[in-house]
Amino acid sequence: SEQQILSSKLECVQSIKDGILVEAKCTESNLVTLFSQKSSGAKTQTHSSLKFVQMETKTVYKKADMEDLYVTSMLYEREQTERKVTGGAVTELLWKLCLAHSASIENADLFTTLVFELRHLSLEALKALWQRSSFTCRDNWQPLIDALPSCATEACVVLMKEIIVSGEVDEDKVEYFFWSFSFIPKPTSGMIESLAPLLKSGASQSCFLGVTALLHRFCSAYKSCDSVPAVRSVMKTLGKFLGGNCAVQDSEGLSQMQLVLKAIGNAGLAGASLAPALGLCASLKSNPIEVRLAAVQAFRRIPCSVRVSDLLPPGD
Repeated sequence: SEQQILSSKLECVQSIKDGILVEAKCTESNLVTLFSQKSSGAKTQTHSSLKFVQMETKTVYKKADMEDLYVTSMLYEREQTERKVTGGAVTELLWKLCLAHSASIENADLFTTLVFELRHLSLEALKALWQRSSFTCRDNWQPLIDALPSCATEACVVLMKEIIVSGEVDEDKVEYFFWSFSFIPKPTSGMIESLAPLLKSGASQSCFLGVTALLHRFCSAYKSCDSVPAVRSVMKTLGKFLGGNCAVQDSEGLSQMQLVLKAIGNAGLAGASLAPALGLCASLKSNPIEVRLAAVQAFRRIPCSVRVSDLLPPGD
């Protein structure tokens, strides 16, 4: 027969008064015996006690009035201040950021304040700020450079474009600028007009995709965006890269053409004007398969009102 190795026992005594448990005492015993022994072994005993001390009344909170509730986004909001923001005050803020410890809560709050105050400055004020505050803190940190992409105003975008053209910042910061354009919540035609000249041969992928992502967001908010001169200028530039039929001569030209086609697809609604050219690029069997496929994929955001089926090649 099997021999029991562990024997346990639990005894509790409870005292109840007026329907309330006022005291509970428990004793738990455990006996571990070896196979060769029957009644001897290691024994443990635990005593526990629970006593009722006092009763607290539950606080009943008044239900909120539905009129006090409202739906809002989860985006961070900052209270509007009446005080006027000056370039001098922002310069002082930049110095404080440099002196503060990089990992401190104070530094995080100062940086947030910097972003919001930059939004109140005009282009002229921002340029003056850049001239006197483009210094580097310890660890090669430039707080103004890091704050500009989060500013998201037309003045900040124009300043970023001028900094890019001047070559005053490292390539990784330039890439950081370009990718930030994709997240600007309310683009303006002035932003697009400023960035359009950057779309030239040899421009980086982040340049093409960042600018066209900004263009797509702009057109998503404005129905007749194709009539905006800045939008038409960008699409005209991209159309010139296609050369009418997307013909390429070498591997470098192939990579450039694929990037341009991806940018056109990225531009979305604005790309409708190039639909005929895209259809031709996709239908020409003399074009590399990579180009033809990229031309088809460029239709991904073009409105359904454009007869895409009439522009694409028939099945082979």
